[in-house]
Amino acid sequence: MNRSIILDMDGTLLDTEQLILKIWIFLGEKHHITGIGDVMLECLGTNREETRKIIESHYGPDFPYEDFRNEAKELFIEKTKDGVPVKPGARELLQFLKINGFDIGLASSTSGDTVRDELQGVGLYDFFRVIVSGEMVRESKPHPEIYFKVCELMGVSPSDAIAVEDSRNGVRSAAMAGMKVILVPDLVEPDAETKRLAWKQFKDLFDVRRFFTGL
Repeated sequence: MNRSIILDMDGTLLDTEQLILKIWIFLGEKHHITGIGDVMLECLGTNREETRKIIESHYGPDFPYEDFRNEAKELFIEKTKDGVPVKPGARELLQFLKINGFDIGLASSTSGDTVRDELQGVGLYDFFRVIVSGEMVRESKPHPEIYFKVCELMGVSPSDAIAVEDSRNGVRSAAMAGMKVILVPDLVEPDAETKRLAWKQFKDLFDVRRFFTGL
């Protein structure tokens, strides 16, 4: 059985994307930016620069991206001052994997400082032997670079590792790296391509844990 597991963070382990969507919609209404919620869904799984490109493809190069991002970040920090919400079953899954000798990595498009602060804040940081964050790779998901990087640092072939993802961009990234991908959808129901690329699909992380328990 594959003993190397690489997980995404936002929308997979941390229930942050629901909050980010609400913040973007709030700011869209405040600043009269139509359709920003739908644009946010396109950005799921991508890094800061890829998010900028997606936004500018909709609103043009004059869109005040840094101002929007900073305002959204301030609201996010305010809303999560007592810690970011953890996805149901995340802690139990990580504990099971650790106890049963799995090698655990993280592939997150989020910046390294944020990854560390958020995971340490909820007591999940030490489960991971290898963490690759957004600034450590040149290409954003759905490009497979981040998964190649994590596998390289873990010393495992992508074909011998399993990824756990929630978004279309994340599933495409891991699948193009040659990995088996477990999909646990968050904000968006998977389209036909995402379902085809996924090795397994479960409704929550408790089901993922039960799957590994049965292997």
